[in-house]
Amino acid sequence: MVPACLRNCYEPVGRTPCACGLPPAWRTAGDQSSMTRSLFISVHDFRSLRKASVHFIAAEMARRGPTAFLSIGLSTLSLRRGDTRASLADRANRVERVDGVECYLWRMKWHPFNMRRAALAPVERGLFWLYRQMLPAIARKWIRRADTVFIESGMAPIFISDVRKLNPSARIIYLMSDDLEVVGCADTIKNDFVRNFDMIDTVRMPSRYLLERLPHARSAVFAPHGIDRGIAEKIYPNPYTPGRTSCVSIGSMLFDRTFFQIAAKLRPDIDFHIIGAGHAADGLDAPNIIIHPEMAFERTLSYLQHASFGVAPYRDANTPRYLLDTSLKLRQFALFGIPAVCPDFALNDTAGRYGYRPGDAHSIGRAIDAALQSTDVIELDAHSWPEIVQRILTPEAYPDTRV
Repeated sequence: MVPACLRNCYEPVGRTPCACGLPPAWRTAGDQSSMTRSLFISVHDFRSLRKASVHFIAAEMARRGPTAFLSIGLSTLSLRRGDTRASLADRANRVERVDGVECYLWRMKWHPFNMRRAALAPVERGLFWLYRQMLPAIARKWIRRADTVFIESGMAPIFISDVRKLNPSARIIYLMSDDLEVVGCADTIKNDFVRNFDMIDTVRMPSRYLLERLPHARSAVFAPHGIDRGIAEKIYPNPYTPGRTSCVSIGSMLFDRTFFQIAAKLRPDIDFHIIGAGHAADGLDAPNIIIHPEMAFERTLSYLQHASFGVAPYRDANTPRYLLDTSLKLRQFALFGIPAVCPDFALNDTAGRYGYRPGDAHSIGRAIDAALQSTDVIELDAHSWPEIVQRILTPEAYPDTRV
């Protein structure tokens, strides 16, 4: 019997890449014993409309074996503060299978948080300890059965020692999406991360700029964000008003509304579409600014494909370099071959990006003109998500993952 691809496309191992996209060297016999059981612990939820790197990694692991996704930190308190998972709150505290992933959104009346005062440090530590003791039974079951546990930066690092205690043989992979200091994590989380760092088997960094934020680099590997080239090869319906020039901005990270206040007035002939910026876009009411709520990732693709240019309106020149280095929106613009208008500190000598000085009307107008007149060949040199996942799992096979 010829061994078949793990992802059930039944292409014999050793031939050219099959329909699943994996090169032949990555495909092994498709029996259950060769499949990896994975668990993800994150403040994201796999079912969220907005997609981050952890969603794409989890989706790929689900193709390789049983995968579960535990979303933590949802509470009455977080909902009052505008938790982005609010639309999923009524589906919390039960297992739901979506796209091959078992999902569980853990919701409580409270959750521990950064108290920001040294005098309250003992209280903060106590609340985080208590929260850990209340870990749901399903989460403990998933930890015990997992071969690999992915812990994403944010709140999840508080569970590193619990994972190691419940499953000493599990491989722990830390997905370092952010610097804990930059995203305002509590001292308890940061201290636990350092204390338990050597329990981690692999640290995945999407940017080399994150290296200096680690206690040491022995377990670190560099694996940048991946892409799905297939999404840009499809034809999507044009969502824009016929005869109007349109551009698009997606997301709320470091969103600078003043760009649109200036640009919309400068260029009334252009429609500025803003997707998923939430409260960051409050107050923008020009007739040529069209604000859209959060939408499914798949729905954003038509806006990307048919835009004359994309806007990445980052607001702060002091933004940590890794955030710009890992910008998914700039990668998506490049994937669809559209020019990007962004602050000059985000240019990074990349073809197809046109910079402006935040708040400066003249440079904003010049950047828009340059984007509309662009003749640059815009290409994105990036690996697919299956390739990125393979690099995370077997970094020793890829010398360029070393840091």
